[in-house]
Amino acid sequence: QLLLFIKFVSYNFLRPVEVCRLRVGDINLKEKTLTVKAKNKPLKQKIIPKILLDQLPSLSEYNKDDFVFSYSGNPGKWNATDDNRRDHFTKRFKALKDYFSKKSKTDDKYFKLGIEYNIYSFRHTFITKLYREMRKKLTPFETKSKLMLITGHSTMTALEKYLRDIDAELPEDYSNLIK
Repeated sequence: QLLLFIKFVSYNFLRPVEVCRLRVGDINLKEKTLTVKAKNKPLKQKIIPKILLDQLPSLSEYNKDDFVFSYSGNPGKWNATDDNRRDHFTKRFKALKDYFSKKSKTDDKYFKLGIEYNIYSFRHTFITKLYREMRKKLTPFETKSKLMLITGHSTMTALEKYLRDIDAELPEDYSNLIK
């Protein structure tokens, strides 16, 4: 369940609290879309990319009002606030991160993530990855225009600020300008 939660953040570029708000009825498998209450507007509709669509369990046996992610590990009712639901998954991720960090002290095949890494970091990582991949073939403006549709940023300015904050684009070597 935690892995699927992280995939919604990574592949659909949702914030963890937005993933926690998802209900079975918000997912339209026929249209391959989802609708979610976003940070900056009442509802946001997004496509579900095939890479995520292929990972979704069958939701047909659940009520449309059931949360896709619940305390039980399956879609269901969950009488808690958005923040409490998000905190539940944050704590589960921290426990997993702590486990691997301890293992990394005795076995170098395990990784150690610093305290600055959390579930939201996956959103940063995958937006950066997508931006850099798109920039191989597109101009900065074309890349940002297409990326806005995917990430859900409502303005180019908001996306540009986000990209600067996460260092999505680095300059070319500027040594020749210093000589």
